[in-house]
Amino acid sequence: MSFCHCIKNTPFFLSYSISFAFFAVANQNESIMMTRIFSLIILLVLAVSCGQQTNKTTDLSELEVSEVSVEALLADASPFVEQPVSLKGTVVHVCRHGGQRLFIVGEDGEDRFRITVGENISEFDIELEGSMIEVNGIVRELIIDETYLAEWEAEVSEGSKHDRGEGHEGGVGHGDNHGEASDQDTDAGDGNEDHGEEPEGDQDTETQIASQLKKIQDVRDEIAASGKNHLSDYWIETIEFTVITE
Repeated sequence: MSFCHCIKNTPFFLSYSISFAFFAVANQNESIMMTRIFSLIILLVLAVSCGQQTNKTTDLSELEVSEVSVEALLADASPFVEQPVSLKGTVVHVCRHGGQRLFIVGEDGEDRFRITVGENISEFDIELEGSMIEVNGIVRELIIDETYLAEWEAEVSEGSKHDRGEGHEGGVGHGDNHGEASDQDTDAGDGNEDHGEEPEGDQDTETQIASQLKKIQDVRDEIAASGKNHLSDYWIETIEFTVITE
């Protein structure tokens, strides 16, 4: 049992410590008194900080997991944001740059959904391609609005070759879940980095910048056409997964 746990769960400790401080004031010389009071303050701060800590768990036995399909998440994942879900699908692609994400398709074999690694998984093995898997994880959401696009645009205009479509909040590429991204976009970055990796190929900086500015404008046009002030991009951050064998 940790020291903090003992403090947090022992109210007697605090009352005893306060009594001890008064005793020190009444019976000890100033130097000893100050030393003991200083020590007491440190202990009280530890007790408060431990009490304020939020217990986070990735233990599925303690979570209420909803079973969903790839098609249901693609239709509307908003009810499941920040909630644990379980879904099955066939792996159609594992990213080559570190294996930080993969894509699965449902029964229709067409529309795909993005899955990223989590704290318990360092990378996905490329050999998963073609396998049927069951994934348990948390649905994440990235809000893509004008503020996001303006920041992305500013970075690109400054000459950055990084793809802002990868990185923030777990690393996403807009359009990936609907099969709109090219093979290069699919592999241009992996998940939990601040930005994606540089695209492969012989494109010079100006060509890459022009390509990203066009991508930004395409997303901006899509937001305008949607009648809303933003788009949402969803993915699942994996807690655990298993390969289904028949």
